[in-house]
Amino acid sequence: MKSTHSTQRDLVGALKSQTVRTGASTPSVRGADWRLATVTAVGAGTVTADGIVARCMEWYSAPAVGDVVRLDQSSSGNWVAMGRLAATGGTGWTTPTLGTGYTQGNTTTTGNNNGAVRYRKINIQGTWFMEWDGGADRANGAQTANLLSAALATTFRPVRKASMVIARNATSITGVAASASVVHSLKVDFNQDGTVTLISATAGDVETNWLSLKGIRYPLD
Repeated sequence: MKSTHSTQRDLVGALKSQTVRTGASTPSVRGADWRLATVTAVGAGTVTADGIVARCMEWYSAPAVGDVVRLDQSSSGNWVAMGRLAATGGTGWTTPTLGTGYTQGNTTTTGNNNGAVRYRKINIQGTWFMEWDGGADRANGAQTANLLSAALATTFRPVRKASMVIARNATSITGVAASASVVHSLKVDFNQDGTVTLISATAGDVETNWLSLKGIRYPLD
């Protein structure tokens, strides 16, 4: 038989272990906590990750299954999805080769000093976007079907045509009263086949001789 002292010692050890386990699993004892988890289901203002249902912060819009998120737990046990971590699949800037008759911009003499034409794929609140920057010079008579030398890769093409208005060199229109600098923009189509087409590049008395794609952004899905 165990002595009374030995029994008491075992009881103290068991109670101590139970206290540690309880503290580790009880938020009010352990305090606040956070973890990384992968979203497995999306609800109305909530996500489920690691079997935990958490409410989404206001800025965590368009949650999706597969998102890696930060989950925070309060001392009272409530869980909040703080938002997704930086998305994978984005790209750095790519500077494409332009088509015949086009010259990449720089910051001193060409492309209205807008810098070189470049693009990248970025994720904004769960949606993939194509973003463009820079400008280029265009020679008179240069083709307008694709200002790039080759079509964009499939991963950079929109599923619907994206039509934008962009800046160009200003010109007047002969026969139109007070027409000085009437034309200072043109339309550009980013097509599903990966081409970038200029529309009305020859409008006005002077053709488009420089153009800017700076600031253009459109969804890819």
